[in-house]
Amino acid sequence: MIHDIIHPLQPKADPDWGTLGDVRQQMRSSYPLTAWFHLRTELFVLSAVEVASDGDGTTKGPEYHLSVSKRRGGVNPERCSADEAKWMLEQFGLDGWEEDNHVPDGKVRNFWRPVAEGLIGKECACKETEHLVVEGDFEHRPLE
Repeated sequence: MIHDIIHPLQPKADPDWGTLGDVRQQMRSSYPLTAWFHLRTELFVLSAVEVASDGDGTTKGPEYHLSVSKRRGGVNPERCSADEAKWMLEQFGLDGWEEDNHVPDGKVRNFWRPVAEGLIGKECACKETEHLVVEGDFEHRPLE
């Protein structure tokens, strides 16, 4: 299976990053999923390798997926800023990403990038057909 070969991304070596390890069972995920937290910034990151499909059922194959929120005191997720998310993406070495959020008033920012380099930059079809909602520096497309 492809998920046995391609592993979720990990952050750069930094003593402030800690991990909860594989949280696939706790999160009821069929995909590889690891949880990370950064003590100084209080960012909480779920790192996965998934195969997501567009509304028409097409896929870009396996994709790296990073979900980030801020957890003050380790609980009560809050939305992190765009600058904090950008820093996190640099920490995980995820370039060529696409932010794609589908939860109104969501507390998590979701970033995707195909594993296959030739597919990087191909946007999700939802961006052409779904209504865009902007809340400050956060954009989402509500599922209707």
